[in-house]
Amino acid sequence: MLDPVSPLPLYAQLMAALQREIEQGNFPVGEAIPPERELITRYGVSRITVRQALAGLVADGYLIRRHGKGTYVAPRKRGAISESLSELTGHLEELQRQGLDPQVEVLVLDRRPLSAEIADALCRPVGAAGWFLHRKVSVGGAPLMLSEVWLPGDLGIELTGEMLRRSGMAQLLTEHGRVPASGTQRIGAQLAGADTAALLAVPPGEALLRVVRVITGADGLPLVWFRTLYRADRYEYEVELKRRR
Repeated sequence: MLDPVSPLPLYAQLMAALQREIEQGNFPVGEAIPPERELITRYGVSRITVRQALAGLVADGYLIRRHGKGTYVAPRKRGAISESLSELTGHLEELQRQGLDPQVEVLVLDRRPLSAEIADALCRPVGAAGWFLHRKVSVGGAPLMLSEVWLPGDLGIELTGEMLRRSGMAQLLTEHGRVPASGTQRIGAQLAGADTAALLAVPPGEALLRVVRVITGADGLPLVWFRTLYRADRYEYEVELKRRR
């Protein structure tokens, strides 16, 4: 039973209790957690409290929701998702490689002329034809990142929402004979505006991890430009350091 007089909210107490169950192996990885009615009886709380606690554990990566099937213990214990900077991988490719199941929502997909900033980054003329993509990626039923993506129109790739929900940009480029070979990346921080905060399910003004990336082909010509905003509580980068001798 939880402590109703504790200053810690009941949903937070329930989150901690369920997290301990997961970490101790009482709820096995890949198995469905007990149904809401069982948790209500076991812990003496309301349905709203149970749902708040489960939503928090999904956001923290301990649970994963499968549409129409239920809520399951995530395939690996984790807090933030960690990506190494030692090699070039696509955003979705990296998540899939870690055994996660990213869900992609295409918010905007259309043809647009390249702005001066994007044209300069992609080494194309200002106003040249390009594809613009704005997408949201969720993991475990909780938002993880928003990406703005620009693809030059001269690559001869016709984008559709279906193919973008199925495959990451690196995979699509490879399938069309434009194999990514290298890239540059800048990492910084950005505060969430109202629209971004709503999409990522964070408070307005929350600090986000901002990544700007350009991927280049073997011939040195840029292939795609990304600006990605990650929830900083759910994603981090890892760098291996070596001391000079």
